[in-house]
Amino acid sequence: QALEQQWFTGDTATSDADRLTMSTDNSIYQLLPDVVVFPHSTADVALLARLAAEPRFTSLIFTPRGGGTGTNGQALNQGIIVDMSRYMNRIIEINPEEGWVRVEAGVIKDQLNQALKPYGYFFAPELSTSNRATLGGMLYTDASGQGSLGYGKTSGHVLSIRAGSLVGGILDPHSL
Repeated sequence: QALEQQWFTGDTATSDADRLTMSTDNSIYQLLPDVVVFPHSTADVALLARLAAEPRFTSLIFTPRGGGTGTNGQALNQGIIVDMSRYMNRIIEINPEEGWVRVEAGVIKDQLNQALKPYGYFFAPELSTSNRATLGGMLYTDASGQGSLGYGKTSGHVLSIRAGSLVGGILDPHSL
């Protein structure tokens, strides 16, 4: 209800089926969330961050989720799952001259690599779950995989991020 009052444009899900879908990832763990939210935009993420910082909501746990491919339960909680993959999955800009891209957190690794292929680029590391792993999830877990000795972990391929801040709003891009 607080989201609707604040002009949240994404979706919320509270049905047993939706919550059950988000209760597992690629690990052995299972935690049933109370609510799943699907932000449409950076403004929605900023709104969630501002609400999470309000005293009446500080007892709630917000956990970002991408493709749910993590093996340690990082995308699970019994509070609020913030699914970045449904709507925030756009490749915004490819700059082959400078060798960088701008993407939203829900972009799937294989989706990005397909878009980069004509330019002779790819995003490492190579993951067995690259057909469903999102870049936001990869960054959240600092994913590594086959070829990591040669190409490094995810954090070694990220120039800057914009993220929701628990003090409210969006952190400006900054160097990792």
